[in-house]
Amino acid sequence: MRLLAAAARQPNRPQCILFTLHHLFSTTTTTTSSYDPTAQFLHPDQRCHLSLPASLRRDALHALVRLLKTSPQCHLALYAIVPRSGSHSTPLAARFAAAAHLAASAPDLRPFAAILLAALLPFASPDLLSWLSSGSAGRSARERYGALRLALHAFLAAGMVAEALDVLARIRRSGNTPSLSALATLLRLLFRSGEVGTAWNVFEEMARRGPRPNLFIFNAMILGFCHRGMVHVGSRLLGVMGYYGVVPDVCCYNILIKGICVLGWSGDAFKLFEEMLRSGCEPTVMTYNILVDVLCHEGRMVEARRLFDEMAQAGIKANTITFNTLIDGYAKTGRMDEATAAYMEMKARGLVPDSFTFNILAAGAYKFGYTAQLLHDREMFGSHMSADGLDLLVCRLCWDGRLDDAWELLRGAIEQGVPVSIAGFNALIAAYSKEGLHEAAFELYRTMSKLGLAPSSTTLNYLIMGLCNQGMLDEVQLLLEHMVSNGYCLSTSFTIYLDASFREGDVVGALKCWDDVAKMGLQPDFIAFSAYINGLCRLDYVNEAYQAFADMKTRGLVPNNITYNSIISAFCRAGNMATALNLREEMRKNGLVPDVYTSNILIDGLCREGKLKMVDNFVLDMCGDGLTPDTVTYNTIINAYCRAKDMNGAMNFMNKMFAAGCEPDIFTYNILMHSLCSNHMLHQAGKVLDELVAMGCPPNSVTYNTLIDGICSDVLDRAMILTGRLIKMAFRPNTITLNVFLSHFCKQGFGKRALMWAEKLREDSFVFDDATRNIIDWARKEMETCPQANNEDIDRCLFLEFLMVITYETMHNSRSSKATHVPTDKGFEPAGSNKINIWDTG
Repeated sequence: MRLLAAAARQPNRPQCILFTLHHLFSTTTTTTSSYDPTAQFLHPDQRCHLSLPASLRRDALHALVRLLKTSPQCHLALYAIVPRSGSHSTPLAARFAAAAHLAASAPDLRPFAAILLAALLPFASPDLLSWLSSGSAGRSARERYGALRLALHAFLAAGMVAEALDVLARIRRSGNTPSLSALATLLRLLFRSGEVGTAWNVFEEMARRGPRPNLFIFNAMILGFCHRGMVHVGSRLLGVMGYYGVVPDVCCYNILIKGICVLGWSGDAFKLFEEMLRSGCEPTVMTYNILVDVLCHEGRMVEARRLFDEMAQAGIKANTITFNTLIDGYAKTGRMDEATAAYMEMKARGLVPDSFTFNILAAGAYKFGYTAQLLHDREMFGSHMSADGLDLLVCRLCWDGRLDDAWELLRGAIEQGVPVSIAGFNALIAAYSKEGLHEAAFELYRTMSKLGLAPSSTTLNYLIMGLCNQGMLDEVQLLLEHMVSNGYCLSTSFTIYLDASFREGDVVGALKCWDDVAKMGLQPDFIAFSAYINGLCRLDYVNEAYQAFADMKTRGLVPNNITYNSIISAFCRAGNMATALNLREEMRKNGLVPDVYTSNILIDGLCREGKLKMVDNFVLDMCGDGLTPDTVTYNTIINAYCRAKDMNGAMNFMNKMFAAGCEPDIFTYNILMHSLCSNHMLHQAGKVLDELVAMGCPPNSVTYNTLIDGICSDVLDRAMILTGRLIKMAFRPNTITLNVFLSHFCKQGFGKRALMWAEKLREDSFVFDDATRNIIDWARKEMETCPQANNEDIDRCLFLEFLMVITYETMHNSRSSKATHVPTDKGFEPAGSNKINIWDTG
């Protein structure tokens, strides 16, 4: 017995109780001769020699029962060794069930017993339920009901609804009544799993057979129906409560009001609120929070504020949720001044703003551009600011181009210990890279590393984009090597570098990059192939592009419209229209629909070859496919007819353009004016200019230069009239304008004047382009072959001189008054050499 007593005093040895409990409650035919409960405490070699009198066995069992019922440490230890998988035998599970049943005999231990048994049920043998719930000659009706009640609570705790319903049916068949707490739990589980009909059947059975539904049952039913959107059923249950002598409480009303508000029936919600007040039920802060929220969602901020003020009059103090709801309503309607005022009132009342408060204000400031107000509130940079809110503000400032403010915000948050994330740093690094401030971007990268934030592949990709935009491809290669050595994902990085190499015309570098990708064992994705094909096409490496296009399809990557458009455009520029048209048909076979861009590319190719008849038919096919020709389509065709000197055809498509409701743009008018001026139809070109101005489309430099070129070639009297109109329009000449005048000096035999003006322009530091230098060479050759000036058309020479003087003075004055502004970043001053050291983070 001393050994048994010692074992009973060890709370960390709960398994010693299980065999005894199993013997005590087992309904099997095991006898004392075949099973000795005290044998478990002895060494295996001694168990067969132990023999105790029945009285001692009984005393041992009583001691173990008292231990289980009175020792909390034993409860924890027993729960800790509950089998957690189905690998355990049924007898062992039955012993734990016996322990649970024994604990349930004490009212205070019933919740623990249910939890203990619930841990077994998901995997225990069905025999366990049969053992617990079946009757036997050795059990009384009370014991059988206790076992069933324990099983019901256990299945509910385990979330096993079907099994719980089975046990409920057994309890009903035994003539007993289940507890209200178990039924309330069952109803919640049924609604959660969507078994609304079963829940209603359980409720109806309660009304017929008991127990009588109480307030908790009705609240569970109303909550379940409201969650399922069946608010009308919940409202009817509210009316039924009186028949059962149940008075609705504030929780019941809050559930129903919330359900009504979720459906947007704010009018019905306020009617129920008034009914609640008439019934004498006092609302809580939760009630007002629900009603204020629905008013804010509907944008009824005046009424929301009025109801908010009524809370104080009713003696109910608003909490943080109330203020957050009101501030959110103001922020979403763009009333940021009222949102800020509500925030200040919140702090004045002693309420502590949380991360939701700041995120609401930050989102509103981001959307409506009120970030400056938040930047001045330094207190918000404290513990109330979340990393998400900080990221949101930094992104907004970067979007607005306020990079200095974004850095000040980020730096202030770091100094005040506000948690920062990589997202805010990435946003600012991307903005610096976009603006060409790559040194500032790398300095921010080093700051991020010092804070212990590990840069992601996205961070380094933004740095690569910044370097690529500046044409610093050698530095990009160093950064790529750094990424390779540190195991970063390189697919996007290589694609960015590949595209930049093609844009810089570095075909050798691009091809080497593509080969390096293959050597590293990386598989180019769809985006990489598209960038590679597009780059080759832009530089007219058609064969190489088509080979990569075929390789892409071989690897199972499906080209999209953009990829097809790139390769089709390359073939069109190369004059291979047959292959281009075949690729269009291949698109359709692959399930892709050629878009307007595809059609415009093919139309441009046909126009380049002068196949205008085919263009007409192609436009008809395009419309038949459901595509609407756009301005680019019409401009391409009109330009082709003008180049073919078919003005009737050009005007025909111009009329079609108007009939289709497609508005001509400045390019359309420039094409027409260029064609009219080339055909010495300056009067008609002037009419087109009048139409252009009347439509509110401002002329651009191409318009002026086109007309200037026509004026210099036309009859002097008409030219001077149109010149006067252009001078009134205050056009701004450019280098092309100078080239037009210089070329006309040469055309009309005044090469000496062209050279004189070229020298004057050079002295004034005007920038010449290749066309200007070619014109100057032309003038020199003309002076060598014909040194005598053309004196027959002195009026034409004076007219050109007049136009040249006006152009020179206009451009000279514009150059003198233009202020040169070199943007600098105050936050990051480059130190020392311009060489970027991306690994220096110390």
